[in-house]
Amino acid sequence: MRCLLDVNVLVALVLPRHPFHPRVHNWFRQSPDRLWATCPLTQAGFLRIGTKFLGGSREDLQSAYMHLEHDCRGETHEFWPMDIDLAELDPTLRPRIIGPNQIADLQLLLLAHKHRGQLVTLDKGLHELAHGTKYANSLTVL
Repeated sequence: MRCLLDVNVLVALVLPRHPFHPRVHNWFRQSPDRLWATCPLTQAGFLRIGTKFLGGSREDLQSAYMHLEHDCRGETHEFWPMDIDLAELDPTLRPRIIGPNQIADLQLLLLAHKHRGQLVTLDKGLHELAHGTKYANSLTVL
């Protein structure tokens, strides 16, 4: 299975002080050969949220960047370009969008679906958004 890691999963996986680190780390370690992916949106989100989580300083940004750079060099990592078009969104999903904060989540779900992978997230609200649509099988909520 190929997995696109949501920002919340990336942050929890990389930063041991994160409250969900044990859950995400255990899931990730269950399949050490698991192919996992990032994209421009998740990388930027990781740097933004990871830096804030570490304290928010310039040094913290450099530390977050080093974590990202190191982890993305692994043989099981893939980089997926943002090659989706929201204009092609399945019309059955549009009425389910309740606010602008779901747009980035929706982009990640569509990207995972296009690449025949799974978006792995901690966001339970995404399950409600995808439930009963063709995108439901492209989502794993930890």
